[in-house]
Amino acid sequence: MRLPNDTQRHSIYGQTGSGKTVAGLWALERRSFDKKPWFILDFKGDPTIKRIPRLEEIKVSSSPPKHAGLYVVRPFPHETGDITQFLWKIWDRGKTGLFVDEAYMLGKTNKAYNSLLTQGRSKHVPIIALSQRPSWLSPFQMSESDFHQVFHIAKPDDFKNLQEWIPPLLPTRRDYHSQYYDVSKGTLDYLLPVPDEEEILDRFDLKMRRPIRHFSGLFSVPDKERKRA
Repeated sequence: MRLPNDTQRHSIYGQTGSGKTVAGLWALERRSFDKKPWFILDFKGDPTIKRIPRLEEIKVSSSPPKHAGLYVVRPFPHETGDITQFLWKIWDRGKTGLFVDEAYMLGKTNKAYNSLLTQGRSKHVPIIALSQRPSWLSPFQMSESDFHQVFHIAKPDDFKNLQEWIPPLLPTRRDYHSQYYDVSKGTLDYLLPVPDEEEILDRFDLKMRRPIRHFSGLFSVPDKERKRA
Protein backbone atom coordinates (compact mmCIF):
# COMPACT_ATOMS: atom_id res chain seq x y z
CA MET A 1 0.00 0.00 0.00
CA ARG A 2 1.34 3.41 -0.96
CA LEU A 3 0.97 6.54 1.15
CA PRO A 4 0.54 9.98 -0.46
CA ASN A 5 3.66 11.95 -1.30
CA ASP A 6 4.16 15.69 -0.89
CA THR A 7 2.26 16.65 -4.03
CA GLN A 8 -0.79 14.38 -3.72
CA ARG A 9 -4.35 14.67 -2.46
CA HIS A 10 -5.88 12.31 0.09
CA SER A 11 -9.65 12.47 0.65
CA ILE A 12 -11.26 10.78 3.66
CA TYR A 13 -15.02 10.19 4.00
CA GLY A 14 -17.19 8.91 6.83
CA GLN A 15 -20.09 9.81 9.04
CA THR A 16 -19.59 11.34 12.49
CA GLY A 17 -18.01 8.79 14.83
CA SER A 18 -16.71 6.58 12.04
CA GLY A 19 -13.05 7.31 12.80
CA LYS A 20 -12.21 9.62 9.89
CA THR A 21 -10.78 12.50 11.96
CA VAL A 22 -8.37 10.27 13.89
CA ALA A 23 -7.40 8.60 10.60
CA GLY A 24 -6.84 12.02 9.06
CA LEU A 25 -4.53 13.01 11.93
CA TRP A 26 -2.70 9.69 11.58
CA ALA A 27 -2.10 10.59 7.92
CA LEU A 28 -1.07 14.14 8.85
CA GLU A 29 1.40 12.94 11.49
CA ARG A 30 3.31 11.17 8.73
CA ARG A 31 3.62 14.26 6.55
CA SER A 32 6.35 16.87 6.17
CA PHE A 33 5.35 19.65 8.61
CA ASP A 34 8.88 19.40 10.04
CA LYS A 35 10.18 20.59 6.66
CA LYS A 36 7.53 23.01 5.40
CA PRO A 37 4.39 24.72 6.73
CA TRP A 38 1.17 22.74 7.00
CA PHE A 39 -2.12 24.46 7.77
CA ILE A 40 -5.17 22.87 9.38
CA LEU A 41 -8.54 24.43 8.57
CA ASP A 42 -10.59 23.45 11.61
CA PHE A 43 -14.16 24.67 11.14
CA LYS A 44 -15.71 22.79 14.07
CA GLY A 45 -13.06 23.20 16.78
CA ASP A 46 -12.31 19.50 16.88
CA PRO A 47 -11.19 18.43 20.40
CA THR A 48 -8.49 16.05 19.15
CA ILE A 49 -6.97 18.71 16.90
CA LYS A 50 -6.88 21.05 19.90
CA ARG A 51 -4.70 18.54 21.74
CA ILE A 52 -1.91 18.43 19.14
CA PRO A 53 1.25 19.59 20.98
CA ARG A 54 2.71 22.98 20.04
CA LEU A 55 0.06 23.61 17.41
CA GLU A 56 0.21 27.32 16.57
CA GLU A 57 -3.09 29.09 15.94
CA ILE A 58 -3.21 31.92 13.42
CA LYS A 59 -6.02 34.15 12.20
CA VAL A 60 -7.60 33.49 8.83
CA SER A 61 -7.03 37.16 7.94
CA SER A 62 -3.26 36.87 8.51
CA SER A 63 -0.60 35.89 6.02
CA PRO A 64 0.28 32.20 6.23
CA PRO A 65 3.68 31.76 7.98
CA LYS A 66 6.52 30.63 5.74
CA HIS A 67 8.42 28.59 8.32
CA ALA A 68 8.05 24.83 8.72
CA GLY A 69 5.57 23.79 11.36
CA LEU A 70 1.97 22.91 12.01
CA TYR A 71 -0.55 25.73 12.17
CA VAL A 72 -4.30 25.81 12.74
CA VAL A 73 -6.87 28.27 11.43
CA ARG A 74 -10.32 28.22 13.01
CA PRO A 75 -12.46 30.35 10.73
CA PHE A 76 -16.11 31.20 11.26
CA PRO A 77 -18.40 30.07 8.44
CA HIS A 78 -19.28 33.66 7.53
CA GLU A 79 -15.60 34.54 6.89
CA THR A 80 -15.81 33.23 3.34
CA GLY A 81 -13.84 36.11 1.83
CA ASP A 82 -10.97 35.74 4.30
CA ILE A 83 -10.91 31.97 3.83
CA THR A 84 -10.71 32.36 0.06
CA GLN A 85 -7.90 34.92 0.30
CA PHE A 86 -6.01 32.66 2.69
CA LEU A 87 -6.24 29.79 0.19
CA TRP A 88 -5.12 32.05 -2.67
CA LYS A 89 -2.01 32.95 -0.65
CA ILE A 90 -1.22 29.25 -0.28
CA TRP A 91 -1.82 28.74 -4.02
CA ASP A 92 0.48 31.67 -4.87
CA ARG A 93 3.29 30.49 -2.60
CA GLY A 94 3.15 26.72 -3.17
CA LYS A 95 5.23 24.21 -1.19
CA THR A 96 2.65 24.25 1.60
CA GLY A 97 0.48 21.47 3.02
CA LEU A 98 -3.24 21.79 3.71
CA PHE A 99 -5.46 19.72 6.03
CA VAL A 100 -9.19 20.49 5.82
CA ASP A 101 -11.56 19.14 8.45
CA GLU A 102 -15.09 19.18 6.98
CA ALA A 103 -14.15 20.22 3.46
CA TYR A 104 -17.79 20.79 2.52
CA MET A 105 -17.55 24.05 4.49
CA LEU A 106 -15.50 25.46 1.61
CA GLY A 107 -18.39 24.93 -0.79
CA LYS A 108 -18.48 23.38 -4.24
CA THR A 109 -17.49 26.52 -6.14
CA ASN A 110 -14.66 28.06 -4.11
CA LYS A 111 -12.23 29.02 -6.89
CA ALA A 112 -9.17 29.15 -4.66
CA TYR A 113 -9.76 25.69 -3.24
CA ASN A 114 -10.61 24.24 -6.64
CA SER A 115 -7.39 25.75 -8.00
CA LEU A 116 -5.43 24.03 -5.24
CA LEU A 117 -7.15 20.74 -6.06
CA THR A 118 -6.44 20.99 -9.78
CA GLN A 119 -2.99 22.62 -9.68
CA GLY A 120 -1.67 21.50 -6.31
CA ARG A 121 0.59 18.84 -7.76
CA SER A 122 2.61 21.29 -9.83
CA LYS A 123 2.70 23.76 -6.93
CA HIS A 124 3.68 21.08 -4.38
CA VAL A 125 0.58 21.62 -2.25
CA PRO A 126 -0.50 18.27 -0.79
CA ILE A 127 -4.03 18.14 0.64
CA ILE A 128 -5.72 15.94 3.23
CA ALA A 129 -9.47 16.63 3.17
CA LEU A 130 -12.18 15.12 5.39
CA SER A 131 -15.93 15.09 4.83
CA GLN A 132 -19.09 13.43 6.14
CA ARG A 133 -20.99 13.75 2.87
CA PRO A 134 -19.16 13.37 -0.46
CA SER A 135 -22.21 14.71 -2.27
CA TRP A 136 -21.60 18.10 -0.64
CA LEU A 137 -18.07 18.43 -2.03
CA SER A 138 -16.62 20.12 -5.06
CA PRO A 139 -16.51 17.67 -7.99
CA PHE A 140 -12.78 18.42 -8.19
CA GLN A 141 -12.35 16.88 -4.73
CA MET A 142 -13.44 13.61 -6.23
CA SER A 143 -11.76 13.84 -9.63
CA GLU A 144 -8.37 15.16 -8.46
CA SER A 145 -7.81 12.98 -5.39
CA ASP A 146 -4.94 10.52 -5.68
CA PHE A 147 -6.21 8.45 -2.74
CA HIS A 148 -9.72 7.93 -1.36
CA GLN A 149 -10.23 6.50 2.13
CA VAL A 150 -13.78 5.48 3.04
CA PHE A 151 -15.17 4.81 6.51
CA HIS A 152 -18.82 4.04 7.27
CA ILE A 153 -21.17 5.93 4.95
CA ALA A 154 -24.77 6.14 6.11
CA LYS A 155 -26.51 7.65 3.07
CA PRO A 156 -27.06 5.34 0.06
CA ASP A 157 -26.74 8.28 -2.34
CA ASP A 158 -23.32 9.13 -0.92
CA PHE A 159 -22.22 5.53 -1.28
CA LYS A 160 -23.34 5.45 -4.92
CA ASN A 161 -21.53 8.73 -5.53
CA LEU A 162 -18.30 7.24 -4.18
CA GLN A 163 -18.68 4.10 -6.27
CA GLU A 164 -18.51 6.25 -9.42
CA TRP A 165 -14.93 7.11 -8.42
CA ILE A 166 -14.09 3.91 -6.55
CA PRO A 167 -15.58 1.08 -8.65
CA PRO A 168 -14.54 -1.81 -6.32
CA LEU A 169 -15.94 -0.10 -3.19
CA LEU A 170 -17.94 -2.46 -0.96
CA PRO A 171 -20.51 -1.65 1.74
CA THR A 172 -18.73 0.09 4.60
CA ARG A 173 -18.33 -1.12 8.18
CA ARG A 174 -19.02 0.69 11.45
CA ASP A 175 -16.03 -0.43 13.50
CA TYR A 176 -13.35 2.07 12.41
CA HIS A 177 -12.18 -0.08 9.52
CA SER A 178 -11.78 1.65 6.17
CA GLN A 179 -11.20 1.04 2.48
CA TYR A 180 -8.26 2.77 0.83
CA TYR A 181 -8.25 3.31 -2.91
CA ASP A 182 -5.10 4.13 -4.86
CA VAL A 183 -6.39 5.87 -7.99
CA SER A 184 -3.35 5.47 -10.26
CA LYS A 185 -2.95 1.78 -9.42
CA GLY A 186 -6.67 1.06 -9.27
CA THR A 187 -6.19 -0.99 -6.11
CA LEU A 188 -8.41 -1.17 -3.05
CA ASP A 189 -6.93 -2.10 0.34
CA TYR A 190 -8.81 -2.86 3.55
CA LEU A 191 -7.36 -1.12 6.57
CA LEU A 192 -7.66 -2.00 10.22
CA PRO A 193 -8.28 0.87 12.65
CA VAL A 194 -5.39 3.33 12.87
CA PRO A 195 -3.50 3.71 16.19
CA ASP A 196 -5.50 5.32 18.98
CA GLU A 197 -5.67 9.04 19.61
CA GLU A 198 -3.10 9.08 22.42
CA GLU A 199 -0.48 7.26 20.36
CA ILE A 200 -0.97 9.62 17.43
CA LEU A 201 -0.66 12.67 19.69
CA ASP A 202 2.57 11.22 21.14
CA ARG A 203 3.93 10.89 17.61
CA PHE A 204 3.12 14.54 16.92
CA ASP A 205 4.92 15.44 20.13
CA LEU A 206 8.07 13.57 19.12
CA LYS A 207 8.12 14.99 15.61
CA MET A 208 7.49 18.57 16.69
CA ARG A 209 10.19 18.78 19.32
CA ARG A 210 12.54 21.61 18.47
CA PRO A 211 16.19 20.60 17.99
CA ILE A 212 18.70 21.94 20.53
CA ARG A 213 20.90 24.55 18.90
CA HIS A 214 24.59 24.55 19.72
CA PHE A 215 26.03 28.06 19.53
CA SER A 216 29.70 28.82 19.23
CA GLY A 217 31.43 31.66 21.02
CA LEU A 218 31.76 32.92 24.58
CA PHE A 219 28.25 32.06 25.75
CA SER A 220 28.61 28.43 24.66
CA VAL A 221 31.39 27.89 27.20
CA PRO A 222 30.32 26.59 30.66
CA ASP A 223 30.67 29.13 33.50
CA LYS A 224 33.45 27.20 35.25
CA GLU A 225 35.58 27.12 32.13
CA ARG A 226 35.08 30.84 31.55
CA LYS A 227 36.32 31.55 35.08
CA ARG A 228 39.47 29.49 34.47
CA ALA A 229 40.31 31.42 31.27
